[in-house]
Amino acid sequence: MYSESTAWSGHTDDAPLLAKELSWKHRMKNKWYRMDRVSRVVFSLMFLALGAALVSRIAIEVLSPFDNWPRTTIPPRLDNDNNSARTDGERRKAVRAAMQHAWQGYRDHAFGKDELQPVSNSSNNKWGGWGVTLIDALDTLHIMELHEEFKEGVRHVAKVNFSKAKTGYTTPFFEMVIRSLGGLLSAYEMSLDVRLLKKAKEVGDVLMPAFNTSTGIPYPRVDVNTGKAVESQHVCIAEAGTVQLEYWKLSELTGDPVYHETAQRVVDLLDKADKPHKGLYPIWLNIKTGKLDSGSITFGGMGDSWYEYMLKQYIYSRREHDQYRRMYEESIDSMKELMIGRSIYDPDMYYVGDLDSTATKFSPRYQHLTCFVPGMLALGSKALDRPDDLELAKQLTYTCFQMYNRTSTGLSPEYVQFRNKANFGLSAATNTSDFDLVTLRKADKKEKEDGFYLGPNRSYILRPETIESIMIMYRITGDKMYKEWGWQIFQAIEKWTRTPSAYSAYKDVTSTKGSKEWTDSMESFFLAETLKYLYLLFSPADYYSLDEYVFNTEAHPFRIMRH
Repeated sequence: MYSESTAWSGHTDDAPLLAKELSWKHRMKNKWYRMDRVSRVVFSLMFLALGAALVSRIAIEVLSPFDNWPRTTIPPRLDNDNNSARTDGERRKAVRAAMQHAWQGYRDHAFGKDELQPVSNSSNNKWGGWGVTLIDALDTLHIMELHEEFKEGVRHVAKVNFSKAKTGYTTPFFEMVIRSLGGLLSAYEMSLDVRLLKKAKEVGDVLMPAFNTSTGIPYPRVDVNTGKAVESQHVCIAEAGTVQLEYWKLSELTGDPVYHETAQRVVDLLDKADKPHKGLYPIWLNIKTGKLDSGSITFGGMGDSWYEYMLKQYIYSRREHDQYRRMYEESIDSMKELMIGRSIYDPDMYYVGDLDSTATKFSPRYQHLTCFVPGMLALGSKALDRPDDLELAKQLTYTCFQMYNRTSTGLSPEYVQFRNKANFGLSAATNTSDFDLVTLRKADKKEKEDGFYLGPNRSYILRPETIESIMIMYRITGDKMYKEWGWQIFQAIEKWTRTPSAYSAYKDVTSTKGSKEWTDSMESFFLAETLKYLYLLFSPADYYSLDEYVFNTEAHPFRIMRH
């Protein structure tokens, strides 16, 4: 007589098999058919779910490039008195949401273009049409774990022909090295997607004609459509001296030393050049003669990142190239000697002013661009054991924060100005030479409270330098005050610059007219730098650790050289 439990095996009661003679497969089938139908369904669903979970985990570990996060090098600091881990998580989510908002606006209205215009929801190709915002933002997307957006961006970049630009356009060498080459190299190191390295090499190659000069000092612009540089008599030191880190990384990743060797010649030439004061460089470099022949001495625009890259190349090279350390220390020592000013109304407020080309006249103006300096000093204090530099960094960071804190909107202008004890300073009403001091009116109550006064340019263009320094200062000191400063700045950005589609530069930081002050501009560095540094400020200190990464001047993190 057949039963359900025996029919499957072909055995009947007339020819039974002893249980010990059954194979494990037969025993399992025997147990299966003794279960009721509901139990079989439940068991099947559980088995399928377990199998799906196992397959997914294997696929993530083997196939996904997005789990390759940096290993821990700096122990995370926990503030047990205010539950900072929870607070940081909430703030990090808010910054990530801001990035999603800006990216979605760019994706909807300007995808593949250089910039979104976030008020009119139009776009422009002011950088020649390579899609600079997209490239500049790639590693920020990756850092914030916006992986679908990252992959979509990579698919687009893989199709871009970097040997072409819009007709009649000449490509700015320095800007495209730090934004495009730097962005592609960083995104490649994060994802290991070989398409990105291929495109990085393509960008590096099409910009190399800039170095075709008698001295090796690069021309400032390249016509990528013809493959030739645009001849020029001068280039500023920031443009000539802030491409070395990117070309060195390209050499490391491709195995071709020519990129690093070519860019390094500029450093060697500037190292030997005559200077008005040891370690201080007038901004204009004569391409034909190789001489520093004019311009102010500044850690602000057109000079800034030259000084930054001396330190960062030293760190990137695992502190093996002493030339960079020596040049950096010479510059910082002279800056501290000749270029530090102090507010006469706020004794805690220090700033870095500018000098004329002879290093004899001082300009009491502190640029927002110069607010990268405290972060640089903090990094140098750690890498080179210069504790006094960290104290100056704290004082300068305080001033940079107050440039935000003491305006009506909580946003910083392009620069602030200071008077000296004799009531001389730069004009507050008109743009004048940096060194034409005038007799100022009597200081009003606000200037005395603020410690500075504003000049005619009161715009905020979503700049990152203060946030950069605040992030570094927190990671170096562990002082949670810097997180509060950063959060306050982020809230001001959200309140005054957020548009329905993204974020806009703001014309006058003393005005509370909101949208009437929007300028319909969002530079790519807002996504590449400002939001990235804010996100890292509220992330664990071992996430893209300063012990393992050097950030280029556009905030693209490069792994420190492995050998």
